[in-house]
Amino acid sequence: MKPIRLILLISFLSVAFIYAITYTACKKDACNNVACLNGGTCDGGICTCPVGYEGLRCDTLSRDKFVFAYNGGDTCGTGKVYTQYSISLYAISTNPLELTMKNFLNDIQDSAICTIQSTDSFTFIGANNSTTYTGWGRLRNDSLLMTYTVEHDTTTYVCSYFGQSLRVQL
Repeated sequence: MKPIRLILLISFLSVAFIYAITYTACKKDACNNVACLNGGTCDGGICTCPVGYEGLRCDTLSRDKFVFAYNGGDTCGTGKVYTQYSISLYAISTNPLELTMKNFLNDIQDSAICTIQSTDSFTFIGANNSTTYTGWGRLRNDSLLMTYTVEHDTTTYVCSYFGQSLRVQL
């Protein structure tokens, strides 16, 4: 009777061992041949990119699609006066997450530093003499939308800017 139990036990353990080997050998790592760049991580064969990068392998700088001149205008304060002007966004070569905005508030002296927050948005801050401004911007296709607060001396007002890309790479 004992030999039958021993044979059954050995048979059971053999089948379990073969099943375990087969199961683990067939389970493939989807990230085995995926190389995510710029600090991206692979999950299930898909790269998750850090802020500032995008693409299948995190190989594209998000800021590059912002680097254009935009023709548009803003409305500010309670009077909602519309002022038409162009702004330009330039890449800062030393930081992949930053841009410089020029001709802000239709003043060639006004500029702001923009920081990429996601693949299609940024925040910005700037100052010129007694004027400071902070806000955010979002890019949709070729359209730039920004909302910001301007503080000039003791006056504060909120503005919105909408512009279309001139598709002139800067």
